[in-house]
Amino acid sequence: IDIGNLQSIVAVARNRGIDVICNEVSNRFTPSLVGFGPKQRYLGETAKTQEISNSKNTVSSLKRLLGRTFADREVQEIEKDFITNGQLAVKVNYLGEQAAFTTVQIFAMYLTKIKEITTNELRGPVSDCVIAVPSWFTDVQRRAALDAAEIAGLNVLRLINDSTATALGYGITKTDLPEDKPRNVCFVDIGHSSYTVTVVAFIKGQLTVKARTFDRHFGGRNFDRLLVDHFAAEFKT
Repeated sequence: IDIGNLQSIVAVARNRGIDVICNEVSNRFTPSLVGFGPKQRYLGETAKTQEISNSKNTVSSLKRLLGRTFADREVQEIEKDFITNGQLAVKVNYLGEQAAFTTVQIFAMYLTKIKEITTNELRGPVSDCVIAVPSWFTDVQRRAALDAAEIAGLNVLRLINDSTATALGYGITKTDLPEDKPRNVCFVDIGHSSYTVTVVAFIKGQLTVKARTFDRHFGGRNFDRLLVDHFAAEFKT
C-alpha cells in the first residue's frame, strides 16, 4: 500500500509478479480523501466527487498530518482548520452533529477503503500488508500508521520507506546487476507535497541506501500554485 498525499495505490503479489489493482471505478489511483455527510461517510472516489460541494467536511493531507500535534509548527503552516485537546483532531459535521476525529481515526477510515478495494479484487479476506511511508516520518508517525492499520483490521508485516520501496521495485527483477563493484542509482521522487532524492548502491541480491535528502514542503502542488498565481496575474491585467 502506497499512501500518497493526493492519491494512493495498492498492489498485490500474485502469479510471480506484482499487480496494481483498480478501485470501484476502474482507476489505479484512489483519492486520499475522507468526507463526512448527514447520513454516511465518503471514502476515496466518493469523497472526491463531493470534495467541492462538501469541502468543509472533507479531509485531505491524511499522510502529512498523521501522528502530529496541533502545536507542531509545520501543522500550523499547512492547515488552519484543525482543533485539539493535545492531539490533532478534525472537526466535521457527521450524521447531523459536530464530531471530532483524530488523525489516526481518519487514516484508519481510509485504510478500510483500501482494504475493501483489495478484498473485492481478490474476492477473499485480506489482512497482511506492507505500507510505504515517507522516509522523513518520525517514530511517532510510524506508530500512528501502525495503530490506524490495526483499527482497520490490517496486519502490517512491515513499514517500508517509500524511497527504499522504489529502489526495491527497480532492482528486484534486474538480472544484470554486478556481483562485486556496486552500481549506484539515483532516484528522484517528486510527489504532490514533498520531494525526495535517494542514492542506492546495487549488487546482485542486495541494495544499500547510501544517501537520502528531502524537502517535506515542495511538490507538485507548488507547481500548480505557481501556475494559478501566474495566470491569475495575467487575467488581472
